[in-house]
Amino acid sequence: MKKIIIVFLLLISAKYIYADQLAWITKEQAEKTVQYFKDNKIKYAVLWCACCDNDTKMKIKVTRISYKQAEGQPYYEVWLEGKDKEGKRLNQAVDLAYVHVKIEGVYNCLGKLLEFECDPCTEPFKL
Repeated sequence: MKKIIIVFLLLISAKYIYADQLAWITKEQAEKTVQYFKDNKIKYAVLWCACCDNDTKMKIKVTRISYKQAEGQPYYEVWLEGKDKEGKRLNQAVDLAYVHVKIEGVYNCLGKLLEFECDPCTEPFKL
């Protein structure tokens, strides 16, 4: 009976293994991310957790990118501000494993582009 319970718990928890891969990062990683957006003049990003059930791709026009220390933590968060296709404003901390930016016509995982360890659960894609 113990084995069945353990297997069940492992199966349930496997769904959440990918959560928050690059949500809390070092200050250096946060600085590198913001600089990447500025250097490459990134205007659009797709927020999409391919690992998550029922998550849909959300393309946003980026108006500002910044970082700040996570409250009560020694880590930092990257914050994206912008608008979605309906004009709805967005201002939120993002997980870099699930932020995708367009390079040569294809959206790539930002975490991978910056050589941070992560699994975006998807190959580069077109919209």
